[in-house]
Amino acid sequence: MDVQVVSPTSYDRVMRTVHWTTLVLVAAVFGTIWIADPALVGSYVRPIVQLHRSIGLTVAALTVFRLVWRLRARIPALPGDLPKFQKLAARATEALFYVLLVVQPLVGLTYTNASGQRVDFYFLARLPALVDRNKPLAALVGDAHSLVGYTLLAVIGLHAAAALFHHYVRRDEVLNAMLPVRLRR
Repeated sequence: MDVQVVSPTSYDRVMRTVHWTTLVLVAAVFGTIWIADPALVGSYVRPIVQLHRSIGLTVAALTVFRLVWRLRARIPALPGDLPKFQKLAARATEALFYVLLVVQPLVGLTYTNASGQRVDFYFLARLPALVDRNKPLAALVGDAHSLVGYTLLAVIGLHAAAALFHHYVRRDEVLNAMLPVRLRR
């Protein structure tokens, strides 16, 4: 007997929730650091930077959860008529996303510690330092943190553009697979 496995047409509720929650948290990470200027927020700079750090580490933890959940979840297949190079690009971009979402907060944590500071995780608990104060290391990982951040923004833009391309140009179900049921066309 030949058994054919049918791919689901959409991501499960957990994957969709984690996807959109990650988007909101990443927006909050960028938003908090962009407003962390004394001219804008005065004496609230330090708490805002601590919030930035806490949200970033939450993104890393949520991404690890997402990767573990993905092992048990059934993932929709890409459209069968999608050219191989686009399938490869989609999977490579997805893998890069996961790497950036885990690595960026860890680089930020290393930068914080190498700068001689600690993370007060949501103002509830001070996290132990990964590294001791080290100015040369802080300069190096600070630059890396900026570079990875801009790379993450570029990948987010590429991901959004690809989703819109699938929805409005190809008119396939790629975007709908990640949308909540009530927002699908």
